[in-house]
Amino acid sequence: MFVEEMVELPAPTAHPLVTIAFDNRTILEMETALTKACETLSRCLDSHETRCVIAKRILRRVNDGERTFGGMAAAGMAAVEELRRRHQQV
Repeated sequence: MFVEEMVELPAPTAHPLVTIAFDNRTILEMETALTKACETLSRCLDSHETRCVIAKRILRRVNDGERTFGGMAAAGMAAVEELRRRHQQV
């Protein structure tokens, strides 16, 4: 009996975050935009969850067709500003 027959894998429950393939340059620019945006986070906002919010915002912009570093960085910084406003309201 094969292992594949003995182990039932769970069905995926979430849609994949990345739905299209990106070239290496785009990936590098997304990573750099994320890093730059996260460098501006205060200690109280710097967490895995907030980094995910920023990454998703950048990825959404790229999925919509953005391919410039400036556009990716702007998306990341917009997410940071939104997170700051939310934190101040609490």
